[in-house]
Amino acid sequence: MSTDLAGLPVVVTGSTRGLGRAFAQGLAAAGARVVVNGTDADRTAAVVEEIAAGGGSAVGCAGSVAEPGTGDRLVDTCVQAFGSVGMVVTNAGVTRDRSLARMSDAEFDEVLAVNLRGTWDCSRAAVRAMRGTGGAVLHVTSGSGLFGTAGQTNYAAAKAGVVGLTRAMDLELHRRGIRVNALAPVARTDMTAVFEAGDVGHALVFPPPETVAPVVVFLASARAAHLHGQVLSFDGSQLSVWTHPAPAATWEQPDWTDDAFAAALTADVQQPRHPDRWGAGIGPS
Repeated sequence: MSTDLAGLPVVVTGSTRGLGRAFAQGLAAAGARVVVNGTDADRTAAVVEEIAAGGGSAVGCAGSVAEPGTGDRLVDTCVQAFGSVGMVVTNAGVTRDRSLARMSDAEFDEVLAVNLRGTWDCSRAAVRAMRGTGGAVLHVTSGSGLFGTAGQTNYAAAKAGVVGLTRAMDLELHRRGIRVNALAPVARTDMTAVFEAGDVGHALVFPPPETVAPVVVFLASARAAHLHGQVLSFDGSQLSVWTHPAPAATWEQPDWTDDAFAAALTADVQQPRHPDRWGAGIGPS
């Protein structure tokens, strides 16, 4: 059964290229009315035209989500154009990869500003508009935020923050009819090009963004109304639901000594660094 989003008003940040563009196009093809966003006004307009040429409905709102007020502008644009906001997909992201010792303050701050603060700002604006009507928020996180990637301490910190933000928002908002989830998509984009060669070459071939977009369309639909507070990953063929943090092992005793710690914290209790095929595939090319 194909998904019919029947005029659902959706904001997709960072939707002029890569995954965001595929998300916006997929949502529009399913009947959603989409606010396209990117930092380049001409590219934003081009994607709006692409959607219109395919019979969809879209408007553009250019601007960086790192700039204060962009979230409000995106939501206001959606309300003015389509009457309300039914969903926001916080896809906008940047990377500034460098080893920890060589990373500059600016490289750390820029990545946090776009990936984490921008996600928070756009979510806050959407939630304010959804009070009383309900809606959905889908945060885009990354495997880097779930299991870490060398050379991406800034990006990993930001995307791990997005996971925490998702869970906290769900606790606040589910009772108000606003469902909040996170998705760690895997696709071939400008941001994953670093894994195609060099010291961090990947053992697997990244799929095209269009193969990942269907899960976003599904999560926008009424058939996903029961899902909230979840972290999913999808690479076009493998779909996973990630656990909420839970202890892998627990010990309790009244008095702890060095010997007691040593007896408990043996090598076999360590958890794997990369629990899925995408994390495990990173290594020398």
